[in-house]
Amino acid sequence: MPEYKVLAHRRVLKFLKSLRDERLKARLKEALAELQNYPIALRRLDVEKLEGLKRAYRIRVGEYRIIFLVDKEDKTIYITHNGVDP
Repeated sequence: MPEYKVLAHRRVLKFLKSLRDERLKARLKEALAELQNYPIALRRLDVEKLEGLKRAYRIRVGEYRIIFLVDKEDKTIYITHNGVDP
């Protein structure tokens, strides 16, 4: 049973919709869905805390990066950015 609610910014949804590589799109969606099981998901995914920001993390899926914030009080994860890893 999911413990956290995952909310994605519309720019993230637009990016996922625009992807043409169906395998990559499925891997990204799977990583986002896995976040519902936070903090257990941190062990399975390539997640690191971002320096200089409170409650901000990143997931790396191939060459793509997904940035998210965790609100432990509301049990909500906000997906804020995504794109190619620089």
